[in-house]
Amino acid sequence: MNDDIHRHLDGEIPADALSEEGRREAGDWDRMLASFHREGPTGAAPAWLEDKVMAQIDALPERGPLGRFVDWMVNPAPVRVSPLAAGLVAAGVALLIALPARSPAPEGPGPTAEPEPVEVVYVQFLLEAPMATSVAVAGDFNGWEPSFVLADPDGDGIWSGRVPVSPGVHAYMFVVDETEWRTDPNAAGYQDDGFGNRNAVLAVGTSG
Repeated sequence: MNDDIHRHLDGEIPADALSEEGRREAGDWDRMLASFHREGPTGAAPAWLEDKVMAQIDALPERGPLGRFVDWMVNPAPVRVSPLAAGLVAAGVALLIALPARSPAPEGPGPTAEPEPVEVVYVQFLLEAPMATSVAVAGDFNGWEPSFVLADPDGDGIWSGRVPVSPGVHAYMFVVDETEWRTDPNAAGYQDDGFGNRNAVLAVGTSG
């Protein structure tokens, strides 16, 4: 039913305002409605009305996929979800949020091998200092800290001790009474320390 026929049946426009085809269709609707008022009991439709209406609906052209999609978008059908299913979905989302993101493990050649032990050689240090109360050795092999303390067990003024040093060429000095830095007079070599003094130089070979 087009809009003009609908307006005619509502009494908004006369039948003369319709096209010839519209007047014929409007006449059919007028006769059908008149028959309904004449034959049907109050509050009930005539028995033939349902068949006629269904026939009119079946005669309408079928809507294509685009039209059905538009109807579905405009009037989406409600979807019923049980409380149990909704709870499971909510729990799954909460679990995904709570899980910390994991970074992919970097590729590598495999387990890291343990570092080989550093070889050390025990070197005998000796200094003659009869008036000293303490003597220690400091060098680049211990961060220039006077941590290796020498000993004079018999009190003859000869201080000595064995110190672990890695193979290579090292600079060192003696620290007397914790304050005086003294160069070894019996060193194999010397180098300037940049402060007006000379460091003793020691060459340490491998034990093999």
